[in-house]
Amino acid sequence: MKEWRENNMMKHRWPDAYQVIEILENAGFEAYVVGGAVRDFIRNVHANDVDVTTNATPNEVKQLFDRTIDVGIEHGTVLVILSETIEVTTFRSEDTYTDFRRPDKVMFVRSLEEDLQRRDFTMNAMALTKSDELIDYFGGRKDIENKRIRAVGDPQKRFSEDALRMLRAIRFSAQLDFSLHKDTLEAIQTLHHLIEHVSIERVKVELEKIWTSNNVEKGMHLFVSSRLANNFPGDWETFINKWGNFNYFENRANGWAFFSLMQPSEDINSLLNFYKCSNAEKLHVKHVLSAVEKLKKGPWTKQDFYQFNEEVLIVSSLYAASIFTIHIPYTMDEILQLKKAIPISSSSDIVVNGNDLMNWKQQKRGPWIKEVLNELTIAIINGQVKNERKQIKEWFFREFINGNLKPLD
Repeated sequence: MKEWRENNMMKHRWPDAYQVIEILENAGFEAYVVGGAVRDFIRNVHANDVDVTTNATPNEVKQLFDRTIDVGIEHGTVLVILSETIEVTTFRSEDTYTDFRRPDKVMFVRSLEEDLQRRDFTMNAMALTKSDELIDYFGGRKDIENKRIRAVGDPQKRFSEDALRMLRAIRFSAQLDFSLHKDTLEAIQTLHHLIEHVSIERVKVELEKIWTSNNVEKGMHLFVSSRLANNFPGDWETFINKWGNFNYFENRANGWAFFSLMQPSEDINSLLNFYKCSNAEKLHVKHVLSAVEKLKKGPWTKQDFYQFNEEVLIVSSLYAASIFTIHIPYTMDEILQLKKAIPISSSSDIVVNGNDLMNWKQQKRGPWIKEVLNELTIAIINGQVKNERKQIKEWFFREFINGNLKPLD
């Protein structure tokens, strides 16, 4: 047990952060690990990012380390480059937030407590010394033990300072499976309209983090019950319970596909444009919606299996079943087998091209080539001809030279 404790000490657990703190302390400054790393340490889970706070000013920090990067020096933040990158921020207090997002002015302070009291939630407002002594002015550890998200101090003040914190509270609830403290939830319900001051790009990120959590339905119910959803287009309520069946399959675009399937409007593209979805995301959603619409009419054809990739087929089958209770006549393995059985994955797999067709027909290039290749693709997919040069040539002469099919001139 003693050996485990020693190996789990900060100098072994977060060696770069420990080194930063040690150098700052040796220079006469205070320094602590803060934020999510402390929260995760208390929860006994791995911390992805380790941030340090100090009473040293940014310029004093820069003088102590050989390699630094100014990433937010006006707000007191400097990146210190060791074997890893450590974000070091000066103790600070913040002025008014006229845009409900960023402080109008940042003041450097020398008090750790003053720095921590400006933070969003008690679980994120703790500090850790290099010997792992916890500094907890606001009851963050107890809130973690009670699996509760509670704003530091007055929640209305915290959310008026930065409106994004309201959506972050919902996201943390979904990620950590924590409840919202009564006062914190009521403050969000009162101030929900302030979320309109937050860029839609930031909102999109937080929604996607909810969709990639283990408690998506909980997060979406809170998004609606907190009234935050009232500020954004789309039907968030009709299918709210369906989020319990959601799986994002390691692709955030699937959250937008699931959401789009819940919408009564056919103008999904405008909705996705509002949420700043990328062209790739919009194309993925379009394919999922198209595949689901085909399932509503009956089993997929071989051409459908050719048209859609494996992810779209699997996602569409599960979403169609969970949202619309459509009977899916295939298992996941059968979908993969049927997709694999399609002899080509795209027209580029066909062993002949337009030049071959022109040589065989002795005719110049024109729209007829595209028509022939489309017919050939369908024939190959349906097993009417194998994707072999000799068979394709025989098919071409039979169907287009001597047959009834007449391609365009």
